[in-house]
Amino acid sequence: AAPAAEAKAEAPAGLTVNAPLVGTFYSSPSPDAAPFVSVGDTVKKGQTVCILEAMKMMSEVPSPADGVVEEILVRDGELVGYDQPLFRLREV
Repeated sequence: AAPAAEAKAEAPAGLTVNAPLVGTFYSSPSPDAAPFVSVGDTVKKGQTVCILEAMKMMSEVPSPADGVVEEILVRDGELVGYDQPLFRLREV
């Protein structure tokens, strides 16, 4: 029972933006551009919050709801798994 409880404790609370595919996380459209979002930013449902690269194809990741970015859970250039939480949002 302890390992299951630990796994639950690691999951971020609240609304998350999850990776729709396996790929490399990028916070901005290019290395010299500003990030799509930062902690504290207000986002609208459907707004692009990051991009994921898989097999040289870039896929925009939209926000699932209106909210405020509470936490960015991955680093730029990090490989992420399917359905992995990328951001934690507070709904507004």
